[in-house]
Amino acid sequence: MKSQKNVCQLLGFDPNWICVIHDLLYYNHENEIDLQVFLNIEMQANLNDHLMEIPIQVKDKSEINNNLPLLFGLASPKNKYPVYQSFSKILVKKDYTNLIANSSIISLSTQFDKALLIDHQCVVSAQTNIGFGVSIKRGAKIGHHNVIGDFTDINPGVITSGSVTIGKGCEIGSGAIIKNNVKIGDNSFVGMGSVVTKDIPENSIAFGNPCKVIRRNDIWNFNYID
Repeated sequence: MKSQKNVCQLLGFDPNWICVIHDLLYYNHENEIDLQVFLNIEMQANLNDHLMEIPIQVKDKSEINNNLPLLFGLASPKNKYPVYQSFSKILVKKDYTNLIANSSIISLSTQFDKALLIDHQCVVSAQTNIGFGVSIKRGAKIGHHNVIGDFTDINPGVITSGSVTIGKGCEIGSGAIIKNNVKIGDNSFVGMGSVVTKDIPENSIAFGNPCKVIRRNDIWNFNYID
């Protein structure tokens, strides 16, 4: 007997991220996946993208079902927060779902909000607090007593030490290392492979070893409202 498909609703459209979500759902449930994508009015989706043969259905806002799993269909903070805002009149945070890979190890003392996605082979250590809409990608290692703000994107292979604070709407590039007690302000971007030994102010673009602020982040700069 053929098993029933798992349905997941996605807000926003990023072909690469949708492939990640599809694979996570498949390996967690070992079942066919039906992805329903809801686009906010400002977004454009190239519906000719085959998404590696992953079928998707593009739906209208009016068709959102609060009884079905709901995630963001993109990871970048510059797009994720605007998508959240565009749906905020019909959805609240409790309507969203979390998706955590079975292969990841999450401390029982970790606290997290909704719309969280943790990819394969990640580790989240004790007493860490993870905000709303955070994405933690493959192989990232999050240290103890960390705080990760809403809408932040942690890319593959990132390592954070103890008592690190990462603000809202940050993007931490692949393979970056963040040392003990460092604080990174809201809307900041840390480049791939950087070694962060000192605090990074909000609205900054920083990279290097040691990591240094290069310029102000003018790509996205949000004042976050719940």
